[in-house]
Amino acid sequence: MCGRYLSLSDPEQLAERFEVDQVRTEPLPQRWNVAPTLDVYAVIEREDTRRLGTMRWGFVPHWTKQLKGARTPINARLESVATSKMFASAFEQRRCLLPADGFYEWQVREDGTKQPYHLHDPEGVPLAFAGVWTVWRDPAAAPDPDTGEVPPVFSAAIVTTAARGDLTRIHERVPLILPRQLWQDWLTATPDDAPHLEAAVRALGPPDLVAEPISTRVNSVRNDGPELLEPANPA
Repeated sequence: MCGRYLSLSDPEQLAERFEVDQVRTEPLPQRWNVAPTLDVYAVIEREDTRRLGTMRWGFVPHWTKQLKGARTPINARLESVATSKMFASAFEQRRCLLPADGFYEWQVREDGTKQPYHLHDPEGVPLAFAGVWTVWRDPAAAPDPDTGEVPPVFSAAIVTTAARGDLTRIHERVPLILPRQLWQDWLTATPDDAPHLEAAVRALGPPDLVAEPISTRVNSVRNDGPELLEPANPA
């Protein structure tokens, strides 16, 4: 799964990394502990234009009556994303890339305690999490006086997959990290191409990541800052 990650790169850096045509967001604060419900960077492609914007992390289905208390999943399983009522439509038509400068997973130790790990690219470049996104409008909200429409809420979930290779010693599931050669396909594949895309993604090998044990400060969403990456106490 993925329940917390890092967002340190600014829009200019992400636009270069993900070959973005349009930046449609102001910079977000740097965060070492991105938590669900926060706004996060997202890359989509529409009308042959690749765009960088922001979305709420926590998928809000279009049938949601009110946001408070609603089920808004942060992850979508690769094994069922194409068939589930929650995500199937988004997988066919609204896929995105969610840039991350690393993420955290917790390893359950023999004594039952959990050791957090910081996982990141060996060269320090942002990772491309596979995501799905949707649009929701609050049925109870008043229309904007200028447009006459209720402002949309864009939201996303990270697609996760079974861990492979050395990652299995830390956690059984991890975010689906897409290599550059699959970015375009993930963003633009048509519904007819979706089964082929799913097969290509399932055939991926384990991602090349560095995994470092860190302090338990990251356990609390209230903590944020570079000190979260301090190595775990050897004791």
